Amino acid sequence: LRAAAVRRVPASSFTSHSLRDRYTMALIIRSIYSGYSYLVDKTDERVVELPLLRSVWTVPLITGAYLYFVLDLGPKLMANRKPFEMRRFLCAYNLAQVAANVWTFAMGVRYLQTYNFSFVCQPLRLDRSDQSMDEMYLAYAYFLLKVLDLADTVFFVLRKKQSHVTFLHVYHHTIMALSASLFLRYLSGGHCFMLGMLNTLVHAVMYFYFFLTIYRPEAVRGASWKRYVTLLQMAQFAYNVVHFFRPIVLGVDCGYPRAVMWFVGMQNIFMLLMFSDFYRRAYLRNPKAAAHAN
Repeated sequence: LRAAAVRRVPASSFTSHSLRDRYTMALIIRSIYSGYSYLVDKTDERVVELPLLRSVWTVPLITGAYLYFVLDLGPKLMANRKPFEMRRFLCAYNLAQVAANVWTFAMGVRYLQTYNFSFVCQPLRLDRSDQSMDEMYLAYAYFLLKVLDLADTVFFVLRKKQSHVTFLHVYHHTIMALSASLFLRYLSGGHCFMLGMLNTLVHAVMYFYFFLTIYRPEAVRGASWKRYVTLLQMAQFAYNVVHFFRPIVLGVDCGYPRAVMWFVGMQNIFMLLMFSDFYRRAYLRNPKAAAHAN
């Protein structure tokens, strides 16, 4: 038999492929570095010295650790352990959340009383005027609250209430912490101000309900508190949809980024749909079970 001919590949071919791969890798590294530099350069210089905001990686690392714990590590650690008894601690935690959210909401009301605010389209100011600085500090307070909210899920895991760790719950907490940090870093204040202000009011009511379920469960058992809290959350999302799409529909341009309005508006539509689905499944399909759960 005639031996099969072996095709010889020119050495220049290997060289060209090697150079091409190196060039591609260099482009990727350069793009990553350019993107990182862009994020750093565009950071609002007023917030770079605030805790948790010195690096663009801090909050993503926190949320990454949060997801790893509540979805994987935490359930594994608690698999053969008894639930933690946290009644007193959770009473104090929920009351602290109520106080912090009420204070932030009150400061927001004071801001609206002090400065001119356009509900149609509020421009973004990143200067050091009194109004801009007040917006920035309120946005920072709101951001800290969203980071603190991550503890809710951790407590569920430690109490072995993994059924409470739903996709809706985890997604909502994760996206709120990440988006709050991004808006504070690049777009603190402006038209997004009302989103944070309303959210603190909703959370004040929500955490007071959580406090009652632990401190005096008989006061809320059989009542419709949880249902109304859900409706309040849905009303918040509905208002945000109107708030962010109003300038677009009316054709008003105050300088606030249109892309951000679209993103936040669509995000609130998504959350409204998810909460509506939860409400339908929890309270409309089986009203008796819902009343018993409350």
